[in-house]
Amino acid sequence: MTKISIIKKIQLGGGRSLPIETPDSEVHFNFYCGNGRIKHEAIISFKTSNFLSSLIKTGVITNQDLAQNNIIKLEYLENPNTAISFRYQICNFKDCQNTYLLIFDIHENRGYYGFYIYGVLQIENNFL
Repeated sequence: MTKISIIKKIQLGGGRSLPIETPDSEVHFNFYCGNGRIKHEAIISFKTSNFLSSLIKTGVITNQDLAQNNIIKLEYLENPNTAISFRYQICNFKDCQNTYLLIFDIHENRGYYGFYIYGVLQIENNFL
């Protein structure tokens, strides 16, 4: 696979924590295009996502890339005792020529589930 080239991190407004009924639920997540004009709606779910660690292990994205874009601190990523359960989805939209890498996690607290969005990165289209 080709290494991901990050263009920029997309600013997210509003809440980054989204409630879900079960870990298998889908959630609709909105963010604005890299040019700020188009509002995109992505559907994220456990079923349609993959573990971010698979991209790190294959060198498609590095710990430094994630830390530089404020997804997570480098110390946390490089700690061998820390289990990273982040997931990712790659999205393309018909009304836009941009490609996005959505990074999120599924969490559980007292029987309630939710998605937490760590970041949306605009990436080069040649990745796919």
